[in-house]
This record gives sequence, structure tokens and C-alpha cells, in this order.
Amino acid sequence: MSFNPFEEKPKKVEKTIENWNKLFVKPYDKNTVDPFTKVRIILMNGTEFEMNWHSHQFARHCIDNDIRREIALIRRVEQQQQKKIHL
Repeated sequence: MSFNPFEEKPKKVEKTIENWNKLFVKPYDKNTVDPFTKVRIILMNGTEFEMNWHSHQFARHCIDNDIRREIALIRRVEQQQQKKIHL
């Protein structure tokens, strides 16, 4: 089974918000995981943090409330992604 990102259909943002049971998954064992995997997790966590920080700064300087609501919804989903990766 191959994964082709060009054939994937996007989900609605509202459907991507997860409950607490799916958000906090079992953490990985740092003694048995490949070092490359650890590095990828650390880098991905930093990427998610920077994206969240950037969208927060953008929302602070945006005057259109409709755009700010959309940004807040996307930020919430990205915060959940960051929490899932951080474990």
C-alpha cells in the first residue's frame, strides 16, 4: 500500500479536533526507539511550536474578526498536533 499525497482528500478543520483519549497516546520508550526517530520528533515539535507562535502573532495584528476566528480554529488543531508529538 503506497501513500500518494496528491490522491488524498482534505478533511474539514472542524472534523480534525480530537478528544482527550486520542490526543494523549502512549509515549514511546526512549531506550528502545531509534535515535533518528527521536530527532524527527524533536524537530517536528519545534516546527509545530513555531507555526503556532507565528499564527498567534498574525492573529494579534489582524483586524478582521472572521479571519481571526478561522486562525483560532486552525491554531487549536495545531496545538493538539503539537501535544500529540510532544509525548
